Amino acid sequence: MAPLILLCVCSLFSFAIIIHQYHALGSLRVKNAQHTGEEAMSTTTATTAICNNLNMLTSGSWNNVTKQWHPFNCSFTPFDKPRVDNCLSNKQIGFYGDSTLRNIAHELINLDKANITLAGWASSAKRYICGAGQIGSNGSSLAMYWTPSAFYQKPASMKSIETDDVSIISISVWDMGTYYRGVNPWFVAMKKIILEAAKKRRNKPLYVMNLHNIYASKCTLKNDNDQGRKALKLCQECNKMDAMFAFRDAIASAVRCVKEDGYHNVYLIDTFGVTNSSFGEEHSDGVHFSSEVTQVELQVLLSAICNSSFQHDLNETLLSSGTCPSQPNFEEGRQLGCKQY
Repeated sequence: MAPLILLCVCSLFSFAIIIHQYHALGSLRVKNAQHTGEEAMSTTTATTAICNNLNMLTSGSWNNVTKQWHPFNCSFTPFDKPRVDNCLSNKQIGFYGDSTLRNIAHELINLDKANITLAGWASSAKRYICGAGQIGSNGSSLAMYWTPSAFYQKPASMKSIETDDVSIISISVWDMGTYYRGVNPWFVAMKKIILEAAKKRRNKPLYVMNLHNIYASKCTLKNDNDQGRKALKLCQECNKMDAMFAFRDAIASAVRCVKEDGYHNVYLIDTFGVTNSSFGEEHSDGVHFSSEVTQVELQVLLSAICNSSFQHDLNETLLSSGTCPSQPNFEEGRQLGCKQY
């Protein structure tokens, strides 16, 4: 009997070691996936919590097969047309920015099956509007305004910024290249733009998109002429990693400064985690992303607009991460690569 008992004890001990190693391997997979931001998700960790803040929602990985985004530590149900219609019921939505924001607005139009066409920048630069119309069946409307530069266009100068129920601003990529004057002057201009818009909003929400990941290595020649070659040079030289992070820091600091001035209706939306992966790079032209990625950027924005817990967390996270810089220098120690042309 004694040898049999000893055999059982040893077997149980070996089984416990195997189970421990299995869980350790599962944890390692999750840790590695979080570290690299890559597509392999661990199947050993159950995600039962609902994503209730931006950081949870944007910390995840892509599934290459399904082309879907999966948060690591929470579950998320994407917004469909009924949820969007309910959230945006009888609201006027204004988008103010460049082509990266226009693509997000376009995905909202597609999701809601609205009959709105957004024109390209060339046809909208003079009249500042890419398109507008009704969305949903509950009296909601959407308009996209072309305001790509902090130096030349000011959303606060438009009457709609006062009447919008929800306003979204995204300004950066044109000022990184075509209108480049340096990061520090851009920070000053951007802070003024956000502050003026926040004042006009009168406590209604103003969402500011931070710069998503940019891949200078993916820049390609789109038109084989002088203008096309200049655009390629700008894309390659001005979108380097140091420049991207300098502008990202400047945007976050600008929003923080406006909040410290007492305007807590301003929220910073950051989709960097969604775009920072090999899947994102593969589905990028250097500055823009394919529909699969942009759809998730829209889902992040909708989560902030439609979920009060997201808004509270956005306030707390930004204010706890630093203060408004008294003497900002976002260029120091960075090789920006861009220059004024």
